[in-house]
Amino acid sequence: MKRIPTQIPHLDDVLQGGLPQYSTVLLSGPPGTGKTVLASQFVYTAATPEHKALFVTTASEPLARILQFLQGFSFFDPDKVGTAVLYHDLGPLLVEGDGERAIAQLEEVLLDIRPSFLVVDSYRALRDLSPDDRAARRSLFRLSATLATLPCTALLIGEYQQDDLSTALEATIVDGILELGALQDTRSDRRTLRVHKLRGASYYSGKHTFTISDDGITVYPRFSATQGYVSYAVGRDRAPTGIAGMDAFLFPGGLLRGTTTLIAGDPGVGKTVTALHFLLNGVRMGGAGVYVSFQEDPSQLAQIARNFGFDVLQMQADNLLEMLYRSPVELNVDAHVFRLLAAVERLGARRVVIDSIGDLEAGLRSDPDGYFNFVYTLVQWLKNRGITAMLTAEMGQLFANELTLTGRGVSHIADNILVLRYTEIEGEIRRAIAALSARGSEHGKQVREYLITEPEGPRLGPPLRSAYSIMFHTARMSEER
Repeated sequence: MKRIPTQIPHLDDVLQGGLPQYSTVLLSGPPGTGKTVLASQFVYTAATPEHKALFVTTASEPLARILQFLQGFSFFDPDKVGTAVLYHDLGPLLVEGDGERAIAQLEEVLLDIRPSFLVVDSYRALRDLSPDDRAARRSLFRLSATLATLPCTALLIGEYQQDDLSTALEATIVDGILELGALQDTRSDRRTLRVHKLRGASYYSGKHTFTISDDGITVYPRFSATQGYVSYAVGRDRAPTGIAGMDAFLFPGGLLRGTTTLIAGDPGVGKTVTALHFLLNGVRMGGAGVYVSFQEDPSQLAQIARNFGFDVLQMQADNLLEMLYRSPVELNVDAHVFRLLAAVERLGARRVVIDSIGDLEAGLRSDPDGYFNFVYTLVQWLKNRGITAMLTAEMGQLFANELTLTGRGVSHIADNILVLRYTEIEGEIRRAIAALSARGSEHGKQVREYLITEPEGPRLGPPLRSAYSIMFHTARMSEER
């Protein structure tokens, strides 16, 4: 079955090539979710004077207002209006309550123009203004029969809620159903897209997010570790951290390449400095890296790095480093991960830092299971490519004698767990560091002092024999949330 590319960024990835040619697709969703924008973006990129698009408006929104607002998008081409994209308004007939006559006129226009693409906005208005259900059913079958005789790919827009799709006659007649929606939060909303049906064609299932900008709609398919899967066999090669003492006492020789390390610790104890040195030392050794931050922006991180003798700007100019930043308050996780994947593939990155994974929860407030699923998927994606990663996570309870990592087993995802804590010894606050686990590898068992000075950077000090004991309660991890 031939596909018609929508040319809407990443939507064709979800549709696995585009809309099936000559199919009739129901574009459903509540008002304001972007249905008209999506349909317009499709026809303005696909239609030509030889393959015209017919855009039929009904009683949902006047034609003049549709054209007025479309002019704000970069995909809108005024030269195509009347040549490649033709408009027809059925509103006057529907205002009179004559739905059947409106359908009859639509059929006449279709047979006269014979467009390659059709949009009816909104089809539900045609049905709701029909005299009764029997008339609405007759009209739908007549329109379907007419479309079946034409080489036309059609989008029928309707304000159908998800519950309506199980009972609406339109849902059983059409070849495909794309549902647009919104996940509402106290601070922001996330627009969503889901394919419920695509007759005779495969598609990427699940709920995907999208954004609307001046360029129109950009879709961000649900992140999966199998996207562009690359088989990688974990070997025994090491990725030195470059931090004095760490590669000797905690992880002899460095971290196993392709593994993920979780750094958990108190606020301000040095997690960012540690992760930054791990990444930038790797760049100095010739391997590109990507640093993802939700706290410090790139200029702040560049200043921190400069204090330790790293020239971040030069590393970026040499195409060896990318610093990605997004506030957790305005975070769209699916959109941000696309930036990360693109940066990794563009640089051929061998190291990645996420600082911190706790901030990802802010972008997934409306999806309770999304945090764990996303972190797990991201870690697997990195492992598949042999990328050595470091994740930071914040703990509370300064000077506590007990360590509890919260989250639904997020610590189980990491191969190595490194803990940084403040401790009090003889009235003085000191930093302490310990490796709790290193999957598939030996690791140091001592709790050691952790020193951070400028410009030398972090380094391990002597063992702290009486500072405190670290207890790792795995049973509480899956029960905390």
